[in-house]
Amino acid sequence: MPPTARAKVLPRKKPSKTEWASVELHKESSAAKSMPVDTLHDGVDSSQVMVRSGRFRGSFLMATNGGSTFEEILRSQLTESRSRARHQGSQEKPLPDDRSPKKRLNLQNVIGADERQLIPDTTRIPVRSIGLLRILPEDGILRYGTAWLIGPQTLATAAHNLLHPQAGKTQRMDFALAYDGQNAHGGWHRVVAGKLSDGWNKSAEPGSPLDFAVLRLEHSLGNQTGWLGFADYEDAKFANMAVNLFGYPLDLEGYAMYGARGRVLAINEGRVFYDCDAGGGMSGGPVLAVFGEQRIAVGIHVAGGSTSNAATRISGPAYDLLERYRIWPNE
Repeated sequence: MPPTARAKVLPRKKPSKTEWASVELHKESSAAKSMPVDTLHDGVDSSQVMVRSGRFRGSFLMATNGGSTFEEILRSQLTESRSRARHQGSQEKPLPDDRSPKKRLNLQNVIGADERQLIPDTTRIPVRSIGLLRILPEDGILRYGTAWLIGPQTLATAAHNLLHPQAGKTQRMDFALAYDGQNAHGGWHRVVAGKLSDGWNKSAEPGSPLDFAVLRLEHSLGNQTGWLGFADYEDAKFANMAVNLFGYPLDLEGYAMYGARGRVLAINEGRVFYDCDAGGGMSGGPVLAVFGEQRIAVGIHVAGGSTSNAATRISGPAYDLLERYRIWPNE
């Protein structure tokens, strides 16, 4: 896309009042493990420009990547050969009770050449705040997705990871923070509750802008590892925006984390479209814009196609849900 190009704005729908549906998951004790961090502080910069009515939550991290618009961690040195070398010879079964998740693979959403890059060190910012979801739905076939911390005890993800149109409601969900294909550097944790749009709860439809959810962890992790910010930006902010996508593509071996970078191609009130490469299993991953030391999620990856991939835009009811539950209230 030329530097002067602007993101295409599709027609905006009038927002409607949304009520939240609750999901209680099986509660079972598990050990909490977290990664130490020296400081949790970000400066204020252009990330707060073009925010709609103050609807902004900054990240709670420490970083030194200067003014880069793409994540430093997504470097050309992270090649497929490094991916093979890292995982070669591993005897550990990373995901017990595996029931062939590849049976549920979506279309591999690689646009042109595959530019997804392995993340070998998941203890680094921002990926130490992102993890793998292991999902047991009603149909009994394990599924996998991606989620990310937005607060001390709260994850953001796609609604279809909680209620899938074909697989049904989730019966149990576990979260491996900073999983690298072999180890969860932030530990394995039980998800004990979830919230999603009542509209998705009543009619879960692929392509719906209501494909967003939040999850509650059994333990508070964010104060030790940090979390990602999110914002509801004006349409003009998305013009030629550089974005970074992270998640766990199941079409690549090893259940490892991968990242991709690209540009926003178009937007509407409920969706963001971009050319970051993706694959099944990355659903629920953050679409991040980097502003100095701020990592601000502008979308939740949910779908893809041959010419673009798509996220639920963090605006309207999606922003409202993340904002209400980033510090999970006592209900």
